[in-house]
Amino acid sequence: MIEIYGTPLSANYRKVTAVADKLAIEITSRPVNVYAGAGQSVDYLAVNPLGQIPTLVDGDFVLHESNAIVRYLARDSELLGGSVRERAKVDQWLFWESGQWQPALADVMAPHVGHQLLPDSLPKPERAVDWDSAPCARQLDFLDQQLKAQWLVGEHLTITDFSVAGMTTYFPCCAFPFARYPNIERWYRRMQGLVEWQRSEDPLWAVPGG
Repeated sequence: MIEIYGTPLSANYRKVTAVADKLAIEITSRPVNVYAGAGQSVDYLAVNPLGQIPTLVDGDFVLHESNAIVRYLARDSELLGGSVRERAKVDQWLFWESGQWQPALADVMAPHVGHQLLPDSLPKPERAVDWDSAPCARQLDFLDQQLKAQWLVGEHLTITDFSVAGMTTYFPCCAFPFARYPNIERWYRRMQGLVEWQRSEDPLWAVPGG
């Protein structure tokens, strides 16, 4: 039985559980609410010394980093891509997601996401998300230009779509300007239509706020 440690409040945990659901892989969820400090407990640090989520445990095999986990889950499926070149593209998007997309979005969305998570300790931001911040706008423009096909890697759903969509979990509470990015909006709506993606959403992120 595969165990996944984390919380549905996390975008990185969400994409892992959604991929497992899509592949009909039975998992056992092990709650670790890092936003309440559980990531630093002695028991969890024995599983992941960095105290981060998600973490996969498959027997005696332990794996950190959400993109590595989704790749492991999809290793024998078409979600990893069909041809050698498709799989190379999948890897390209996974590296881009962790190295550029997620950091750029986290930088501008953090105050609003933090307030949603911890409204009693983190005040509501006085300003809207700065979507025009140069690092963020560059990545948004890039993604919108690349989304000419139905999915990120051509016409077939892959783990890259789940991976990149992870951070879009927070778009409702951050008033994302969909009208400026029509290709991102169409792709976002397609992701929202997947039942596995719907089931992975925590109610906190289902409605606008922040």
